[in-house]
Parts: sequence; C-alpha cells; structure tokens
Amino acid sequence: MNRNLSRLDRIRRRREFLTVQREGVRIHGRHLVLFTLPNGLDRSRLGIIATRRIGGAVRRNRGKRLMRELFRHRRGLPGFDFVALLRPGFPDVRFAALDADYRATLQRHGRTREGRPTDRGPRALPGRAAAAGRY
Repeated sequence: MNRNLSRLDRIRRRREFLTVQREGVRIHGRHLVLFTLPNGLDRSRLGIIATRRIGGAVRRNRGKRLMRELFRHRRGLPGFDFVALLRPGFPDVRFAALDADYRATLQRHGRTREGRPTDRGPRALPGRAAAAGRY
C-alpha cells in the first residue's frame, strides 16, 4: 500500500472545497463533519479543513496527518470527493476511536463497501448538484 496520498487523491483548490461543502451531503460524526459529493472520477479524493479552533499549528498538522491516514486505509467508494472538517479535540483522540468514528460516518451515508448497501438513495441536495442530476 502506498504510504502517501498523491496529488490526484487530494482536493487542493479553494473552489473545489467550496463546491463540495455547498453542494455535497453533510454527515456529522463525533470528531468530524464529512462532506461528500460525486466527482465523476475513478478515484476518491480528500480535502481537510483544520481551523484554529483545533489549536496551534502542531495540533492542526497532527489532525491532518491522522485524517490522511484514516483516508488512506478507508477511502470509501471511488468517484467521490470527501471534505473532512475536523472538530476541536480531534488530534487528542486515540486512532482506534477516530477510525471507528470515520467508518461509522461513511457507513451512515452508504459511502463504503462495508456495512450498508450503497444503492441507498441520498438525501435531497440543495443547489446545482441536485439540478444537474449528479446523484
């Protein structure tokens, strides 16, 4: 397994972050909020938002490293963009608890190969994604 996420696996542009946040489905977990939106690609991509409410640079960077590692192990279904908004306290939680929360968050909306069937219909999306028939 590759130890790093390639540039193709990351959401890097502000415009892409905003699109996923505005048009995607929001799924609340205990330690993060996950936004998902189909991307039309053969791979899933990740973007991470770690605000100053989490703490200083060291804590924010640790949170981002943990989130990248979670995504690397559990990418979910291909063809989706994921934006993870880390909640305060995220860097302090044990990795096993974060993994369980991330897995449960993905399963709650059927964005994983494990657990619930993925053909479950999504909630209605506001904005252009629903009008464009992306779901």
